[in-house]
Amino acid sequence: MENEELIKNLPYWDDLSDKEKDLVAQRAVKVEFEKDEFIDGFNDACLGMIYVVKGSVRVFITSKEGREVTLFHIFEGDSCILSASCVIGEISLDVQLMAEDDTEILAVPAGTFSSLMDSNIHVKCFAYELSTKRFSTVVWVMQQILFDRFDERLARLLIGIYEKTGDEKIKMTQEDMAKEVNSAREVVARMLRQFADDGWVEINRGQITLTDIDALEDLFE
Repeated sequence: MENEELIKNLPYWDDLSDKEKDLVAQRAVKVEFEKDEFIDGFNDACLGMIYVVKGSVRVFITSKEGREVTLFHIFEGDSCILSASCVIGEISLDVQLMAEDDTEILAVPAGTFSSLMDSNIHVKCFAYELSTKRFSTVVWVMQQILFDRFDERLARLLIGIYEKTGDEKIKMTQEDMAKEVNSAREVVARMLRQFADDGWVEINRGQITLTDIDALEDLFE
């Protein structure tokens, strides 16, 4: 493998035997995706377990009507397990993955990762602990959709981005916001206008400026 140093960042690397490390080094591949490109290969040609080297990945499900529900994001240094139904048979969630930025992932093929799980208890524990963590996130998202008011969900998104970036200017389109809060762009636009009328935000093209952070936080605290 051309990126021998890269595989050493795998979360379970230090728990592998020398033989298992050689196997991963031979089989793991780095795959690059452009922004907004679907990450295919998780059904007919399963990529197995993936590790994000650079960029970020949005994991979502799509209804028959085409509505998308964002489940979670995989950032640099994170791994993905919910897409690995070909690795762990108990996983039946049909998810889709899309690169949010120009993204590089390290893929350990399904057969290889299954062998590691069979031979190494640390890898098996890693896989099931990660799947539990991801499913907990999915349940939290569903709880928000079912029980939280829409203004709470949108305010939580805006504050979450602010806390992550430290910038009161949220550079995100209304379409992308809609995907994050699992609603339609028109609904996001109406609520943002309401926030603006209340003096909590200012709306500009491709950017929302937070003008009353405390008021937004009060919506969901």
